[in-house]
Amino acid sequence: MATKNKHIVILTPGFPENEADTTCIPALQIYVKALKQISGFDITVISFHYPDKKTTYSWNGIPVIALGGSSRLSKILLWKRASRVLKDLDHQHKISVLHSFWLGECALIGNWFAQKKKIKHLTTLMGQDALKQNGYAKILPIKKMKLITLSEFHQHTFYQNHKANSSIIPWGITPEDFPVSAEKTIDIIGVGSLIPLKNYSLFIEIIAALRQIQPIKVVLIGDGVLRPELERKIQSLNLEKVIQVKGELEYSETLQLISQAKILLHPSNYESFGLVFAEALQSKTMIVSRKTGCNFATKNWITADTKEGMIAGCLKLLKTEFSQTAQNPFLSTKTVADYLKRYDN
Repeated sequence: MATKNKHIVILTPGFPENEADTTCIPALQIYVKALKQISGFDITVISFHYPDKKTTYSWNGIPVIALGGSSRLSKILLWKRASRVLKDLDHQHKISVLHSFWLGECALIGNWFAQKKKIKHLTTLMGQDALKQNGYAKILPIKKMKLITLSEFHQHTFYQNHKANSSIIPWGITPEDFPVSAEKTIDIIGVGSLIPLKNYSLFIEIIAALRQIQPIKVVLIGDGVLRPELERKIQSLNLEKVIQVKGELEYSETLQLISQAKILLHPSNYESFGLVFAEALQSKTMIVSRKTGCNFATKNWITADTKEGMIAGCLKLLKTEFSQTAQNPFLSTKTVADYLKRYDN
């Protein structure tokens, strides 16, 4: 294990405002908590936009400096604020590694400060920042940076769009966070933001088709701009008694319901990783999705590109049981071990 008392500074657009704020970037929360427990390093988090007020507080014993966000017009002021905070932190306790999340403004400030102070800097891409329209990828020296993507799919997407290499470090879950095995009282569950990219209109259409074949119980967890529209669609298809829309739930509540579901139906058009996939596998919940994110070959996961393929996949898995021989490979201990190697090298 690496020498303790290294100082890791994490740059992120958002971070939970307290320990009860479990819905803010769960994957990052799990990682930071596990990193602290396993490494014993000194960790400081600088959050650019959320919480949206200037404040310093402790989160699970880790100091967090919230910069308070900015409008587009005052973004330069925010970046200057971030630079001053980094300078002060480095003076108080020399920074060993800067770790930026998203290939965006955090990576921009992290790269600038790391170059100036000759500090190691890693950037983890988190999602749509791998796509072609990411302007920061055009102004940053990405071919010289240490970049991390979350899956083979994510890595391939980033390379196709920007011709820059990256290493893969998947996210992981912490098994202790999960409830004990629950009875499978839900046939199909959906979990995600109710936004166009996640494609929950297709989810409802698939459920409507399955309902014509057999009775099913369905739960949909999530909130977003499309929720009213999706609820109207559920009503128009007479699915109010089939699909229970739960809205956004605390992390522990979400895990409890996933553990009660037989199948996770995830119609999203794009996922860089998809933490919900790891959560489902840990909960012995089978998956039907597009071939996206951290998908890998297992009896517990069916991928399909069409509505008809997803319907067939759900029908098949509804008749089968979770294969106990296929374990969840996505664990936070592995994620931390992989990052510690990058921090040390």
